[in-house]
Amino acid sequence: MRRHTPAAGARGGKPRHHQTRQRILDVAERLFARRGLDAVSVRDITREARANLGAINYHFGTKRKLILAVFDRRMTPLTQERFSALDALEKAAGAGAVPLESLLEAMFRPAVLHALDKQGGGAVFARLMARLMLEPNPGLEPFLRTHIEPVVRRFDASLMRAMPNLSAEDVFWRMHLLIGALHHSLLMMDKTLPNGRSLRLEPETYLKRFIAFAAAALRAPLPKA
Repeated sequence: MRRHTPAAGARGGKPRHHQTRQRILDVAERLFARRGLDAVSVRDITREARANLGAINYHFGTKRKLILAVFDRRMTPLTQERFSALDALEKAAGAGAVPLESLLEAMFRPAVLHALDKQGGGAVFARLMARLMLEPNPGLEPFLRTHIEPVVRRFDASLMRAMPNLSAEDVFWRMHLLIGALHHSLLMMDKTLPNGRSLRLEPETYLKRFIAFAAAALRAPLPKA
């Protein structure tokens, strides 16, 4: 009986078709971040990924499904990491509230570590998300909501328990402003200011600074009317 041998390209590693799929996703993500979702064609992606149209059809079917796969690949692990951290915090807190700084770390740590991970591609995806904010894609918004809304619901509920003096509207607006600040500061991370000062920080130092800033923003009283 003849022994099965792995196909060329699969020996000692992942199967070739998996490598092709990952390469297409990497290239699509990079091109979408650089030029926008609508400006990049399937042909652009196959050319740079050294793949053919059949590979796109086999792995994704359509350009829209490829776009969804690009976002799902990054957003699903982020959500899982956030929920795992929050589950552990809520279990430890029992009937009490989770400390504010711990909640903020569970929310923002995964995003920061992914965005600063140049080797793993997280920095490219951060640029893609920033472009999407400037160039909203109505067809993509329902899909993004399926990722974002469960996170918002769970963390807002925990924040309300941690900060009972805040209304739901207060929590919404303060988190909205914090997320905007996070995206902006992460995109500026490799920049040098006109005064020559670099904004580059290692992730743990950045997290300490951002969580202190975020906690102060949530604790700050609104001015009297």
